[in-house]
Amino acid sequence: MNQVSSSAIAEAKDAIAQLIQQKPPILVEIRFPKSGTSPDWRLCEDEDQLDQVLERLGPGAELHISSVWDLKNVKGEICLTK
Repeated sequence: MNQVSSSAIAEAKDAIAQLIQQKPPILVEIRFPKSGTSPDWRLCEDEDQLDQVLERLGPGAELHISSVWDLKNVKGEICLTK
């Protein structure tokens, strides 16, 4: 099992908060590796909406986050794994 350090999680959450402040809304692609399920997409206007998405996910789900205004991910991708 892959372990993610708490500092990496904190960095990702800081990057997400900054993205929400600078270029809202954010597009969240939820991937389910090893399950054969199609990805799901959510549009979040603030951190509360993102927290609601996170609460519903089980272990192993991956979130790929970007601003809807910058879909080329020039600054790099933000990815969280639950």
